[in-house]
Amino acid sequence: MIDPGQREALREAWTAYCGALREEGERILSGEAGDARDAQELAEALRAVARIGIMSLQQRMDFNDPDFPVFFRALDDRFKYGAPDTHITYLQSTVRGDATYRVQAQHHGRTFNVNPRWNPNVALWSPQLEANPDGSVDVVIGAEPQPGNWLPIDRSFRGDEHVPDSFPMADGGLVLRSYYLDWQDERPSGFFHIDRVDEAAPDYPAPLTPARFGDQLQGAANLLRKAARWWIARSVTVRAETVANQISAPNLAPPGAKDWKAPQGSPINYGTCCWDLAPDEALYIECELPDGPHWSFQLVNAWWEAPDQQNRQASLGSSHAYVDPDGRFRGVIAHQDPGVPNWLDSGEARRGFLWYRWFQPREKQPVPTCRVVKFDELRQLFPEGHPVIDRATRKAQLSARRAQFAKRFQR
Repeated sequence: MIDPGQREALREAWTAYCGALREEGERILSGEAGDARDAQELAEALRAVARIGIMSLQQRMDFNDPDFPVFFRALDDRFKYGAPDTHITYLQSTVRGDATYRVQAQHHGRTFNVNPRWNPNVALWSPQLEANPDGSVDVVIGAEPQPGNWLPIDRSFRGDEHVPDSFPMADGGLVLRSYYLDWQDERPSGFFHIDRVDEAAPDYPAPLTPARFGDQLQGAANLLRKAARWWIARSVTVRAETVANQISAPNLAPPGAKDWKAPQGSPINYGTCCWDLAPDEALYIECELPDGPHWSFQLVNAWWEAPDQQNRQASLGSSHAYVDPDGRFRGVIAHQDPGVPNWLDSGEARRGFLWYRWFQPREKQPVPTCRVVKFDELRQLFPEGHPVIDRATRKAQLSARRAQFAKRFQR
């Protein structure tokens, strides 16, 4: 027998979540949110909200138990709000401050960091952590000091309820980034595992109840609203405050994050450009390169969501971009293939963002230059001997790119 009150409570929670999704979609369609300029941008904005809705629901239902935490891949080659770096695998897990956890990392020597959302200015970086004899790394998370690698947590923190005001994501409080800098030679990450290890940890998960499922739906609705509104608004704000087709100098703070502070030991400097190109135009980009171990250029659509990175060359990094003999990077954002190695494919979008990252620069942090040119005039800007990429070569590049994504994400 189902209690009528429980049935009604579930109906209310279900209706509220569906209402939140409908409300956020209507804000886009009505023009209240966003500044969509054409039908493609409008569809992309709605898709971005839908993806955030899917991710919020999945995280709050299946990956939000701080008693039995697991790592959740909330950003990957399909869920891409916030423009995740194509050279990083992002994992999130839900924790709370009155418990103790152990993170086990078998990372094959690849750099990773652990970043707590209760103190986002702190990060543990694998090169500074004590390793086990087999090369793996253990990190203990808890309020009480621990021997070895210890990440302190605020006792009052509740990751299963936490939604930050800035950079709201389906993260549950703990973010782990594994850096995948060399697509050609590096193996995929081994594994990352998290377990609650204190004596008060329950033996089994609690069964699902109407009240618990109602809380999950309410949490998903709150996360959907906050994330959809913040990321869309960030895109509009950065666009309004930036001169089109000009590249900014590198900075420790990502674009549009005025109150953001870099995590302790952060090795990444960011720069951006709001590109806006007519069908017969292209953006020519040139720069000397930083003196760190890695750098990348990445396209972002009008809503700060990474475009199709797997089937289009919408990002380039130091392990697979072409560098001329004079040590300079030369690339192009264009709507059609210009036949050069470093084509950043716009996917026929009229505008978007370019985001570049300098990883661990020592002294050199160059500022790229760019200029809008007619597509037909591009070739004359490249030095003699710069490679020409024909259709067959481009297809081979994209086939290799898909294989690299499949290796990392097991598609």
